[in-house]
Amino acid sequence: MVTRRGFTRVVKNAFSSAGFSSEASLVVFPSKMFLPGSDLSPIDTKMGDLIEGLTVWEPTVRQKGLKSPPKVTVKGRDYKEAARILNDLFLKNMWGDGLPVVPPTKEKVDWILKGTDKAKDEVIGTILPRGGIATVEAIAVSLAMAGGRPEYLPVLIATVKALTDPALKHERMNTTTNSVYPVVVVNGRIATDIRLNSAYGCLGPDPRKPAGASLGRALRFLLMNLGGALPGEGTMSIYGGPARYTGLVFAEDELGIPESWKALNVEQGFPEDSDTVTLYCVASTTNVPGGETGTEKAAIASLNRAAAFMGTPNGNYWFVTYESGGPPGILLMARGTAQGLAEMGWSKKKVKEYLWEHSKVPASELGPRVNTWWMPSEDMMEDPMPITKSPEEIKIVVAGGEQSGHMMWLEVGCCPTRLTSAEIELPENWNGLLEQALEDLGPPHFSQ
Repeated sequence: MVTRRGFTRVVKNAFSSAGFSSEASLVVFPSKMFLPGSDLSPIDTKMGDLIEGLTVWEPTVRQKGLKSPPKVTVKGRDYKEAARILNDLFLKNMWGDGLPVVPPTKEKVDWILKGTDKAKDEVIGTILPRGGIATVEAIAVSLAMAGGRPEYLPVLIATVKALTDPALKHERMNTTTNSVYPVVVVNGRIATDIRLNSAYGCLGPDPRKPAGASLGRALRFLLMNLGGALPGEGTMSIYGGPARYTGLVFAEDELGIPESWKALNVEQGFPEDSDTVTLYCVASTTNVPGGETGTEKAAIASLNRAAAFMGTPNGNYWFVTYESGGPPGILLMARGTAQGLAEMGWSKKKVKEYLWEHSKVPASELGPRVNTWWMPSEDMMEDPMPITKSPEEIKIVVAGGEQSGHMMWLEVGCCPTRLTSAEIELPENWNGLLEQALEDLGPPHFSQ
């Protein structure tokens, strides 16, 4: 393996996930050597190591296969002390995220598993770069640690399916220097069933609609513990960020979608009223002041404001995403904005076309041309430069409540090729799970 300093653990994870020994020969070059105009002499000094690794090295491990780690027993004078010792143990072994975890006892995990008819050893996907196997039981363990409930499990299983869809390239999100995190949009009746927010404060937190926090945190546990995304070892995200604790898990406000507009999952090819998750990788949430649509003039001003926030020289627009025709991000509109636009004759297609045209970035704002990944290549360069190949790739999701004072731009991070979606499979005992949730949590709040 050949890598730069700091990425050793990342490439070892990737190598072992491909079925090779993590003890493979490794040649590490200085990070500065990978910058424009750098000293390339280390190539000569390391040439002997390169040749030896290619011609002499052989693996010592001759067998490979799946194995489940042994269960851990934690003892204390009482449950309170045992829970404290367990949290210390999880930090010591780098299984947690720095916040207290709910002990994933056998009883707790078995309770979570009531949320699916699948066998607990069924494999849902492989999470890279480490290559940990996401079985149903492993997913349930992560959900238990995050304080989840059985009725959340079908959504998390579908999320893992969307995450491990090859079109997303989640291994890039899990290893990059970019501070990127997953966004999960849920469509269908199930969002209401599990109390997932689509209205005010839908990006969290909300104790009346707690599902998003638990689902997002459980997904982060899977990315860390199975995918190896430990800072400085498996993930090289320079800044991390608060959204990497729970991602963003919310529902589209389907009651607020204008009749002439399609829901996100319908745009993704699913039937209306289907229960689905759609996943993407973003690096920032930018609040867009505005969204009023009382007059045509106000509507144009709101769209111009959104386009201005979208039209930033973000290198991720023109990297893998652009080449694959993927979205530059997701624009969230509250129902007041979306319905106001629709009442004035703005179709979703027309809105996308307007935003696409008015978010183009002048070449002068890209800076002097340098040979780097975040600069549009010369063969694709236009002036001004579109943030995506076509207007259709700008994604618009209705969420955020009744009003229209703000929008939110979720800007793409490194480095998905496109949105991925998966259908949610409900267990036979679904109604019983909802009845238990009603008893445990009380009546749900449906205010928009």
